[in-house]
Amino acid sequence: MPPIESPQLRFLSDAAQLLSSCSPSTAAHLLDAHTRVIHDDHKLLNVRQQRHHCGSCGSLRQSQSTKIVNVRPKKKSARGSGAKVYKCTRCQQRTVIPRRKTIAKAQSRTYTAATSSIPTSSTSTDVTSSTKASSQHPTAEPQPSKAEENAGSKKRAKARKQGGLQALLAAKKNAQPSLDLLDFLQ
Repeated sequence: MPPIESPQLRFLSDAAQLLSSCSPSTAAHLLDAHTRVIHDDHKLLNVRQQRHHCGSCGSLRQSQSTKIVNVRPKKKSARGSGAKVYKCTRCQQRTVIPRRKTIAKAQSRTYTAATSSIPTSSTSTDVTSSTKASSQHPTAEPQPSKAEENAGSKKRAKARKQGGLQALLAAKKNAQPSLDLLDFLQ
């Protein structure tokens, strides 16, 4: 749930949004005041606010006033997942927002199922406790490997492409003959 903004902050951001098209400098001043109020409360701009406006001068992140560069990590690593760099053309301030690394749900399920071990023993009390533990922690279904998923997605992409080409050929057959540039050149 996003944090609740004070009425003053909401007014400043809404007024800046309304004035952004007719008076960008006034909108930037209002957002600069918005940022100063946040900093006076000893808080930092959150990621949503950093994407919305420049934290230095207050100008809105629009195509005219901001350059956006996507940075990818040099090699596949467990730590880095790239970042997005916003450069304000008004004050030359750069804001780096790292991308969140998303973990596939299938991988996390497989990992938790593999790490949870159920103790087995010859005594009857241990057997009943292990059946209770197995009913509480359902085992994950075997997930297809990454190579199998890639092969399946390639097959689906090929099928979509073939369907699109067939639809294009059918539309050409049904269409009335029209003159083309090549007809005039001959």
